[in-house]
Amino acid sequence: MTFTRSFPVDVESSEALFADALRVRDHLANVVRPTGFDLWFTCAIEGTYINVDDPRPSDQYWEVLRTDTPLPQGDGPQPAVVTRFPVLTDPDLISTYRQALNTITCPPGFFVMFESIAPLGATTRFVRTDEAPSSDVLPVTLWDDTLNLPVTTEADGTTWLGPLPDAAPYLPPVTFRIWFDSILVLTLDVHWGRWLEAGNAEHALLQAALDALLADDWQLTSGEPRHFKL
Repeated sequence: MTFTRSFPVDVESSEALFADALRVRDHLANVVRPTGFDLWFTCAIEGTYINVDDPRPSDQYWEVLRTDTPLPQGDGPQPAVVTRFPVLTDPDLISTYRQALNTITCPPGFFVMFESIAPLGATTRFVRTDEAPSSDVLPVTLWDDTLNLPVTTEADGTTWLGPLPDAAPYLPPVTFRIWFDSILVLTLDVHWGRWLEAGNAEHALLQAALDALLADDWQLTSGEPRHFKL
């Protein structure tokens, strides 16, 4: 599903747009809790909020991670800067964005804007309905594979399914990404499991999150919402 959100033409700064985008994280917080974020940056034309493919900013890619989160593995681009916090709060993410604006450079005639905010290591809320042998591990069968995923119970009693292993060829149950493409864009995908099935607690939690997005002026623009009431 793809959602967009307009913003006032007289918005005071890109930091205000970044804070608007972060509210998606708050709306989804009862479903998905990332342990880190990729932050990608772009150059926008001075006096506008129109971002362009060229020129590219310096230090284009940053990562913000929870203190206990290992660096993601893979052959992709390496972040120019990695910042860590014990808990990922909106003020922490905004302070990192402000630091990036003061560090990254664009050529004359352009200014630095965020291009995308992508979660890393997302844990997904679920409600136990089984008596698994271990309260710390949940076996999940995906196609021909059975993965023993870590389970965490928070102080508030909520239960969270841990991130899939880096080597697993599957996506987490719910993923999202926030873009700035001269307008705020949210892509949200529900891939498998109870989150797709009406009548399950996980589906109800996700439906409530989607209702909160719509109440915050996010508009569904494409995708097939057949599993949800939108």
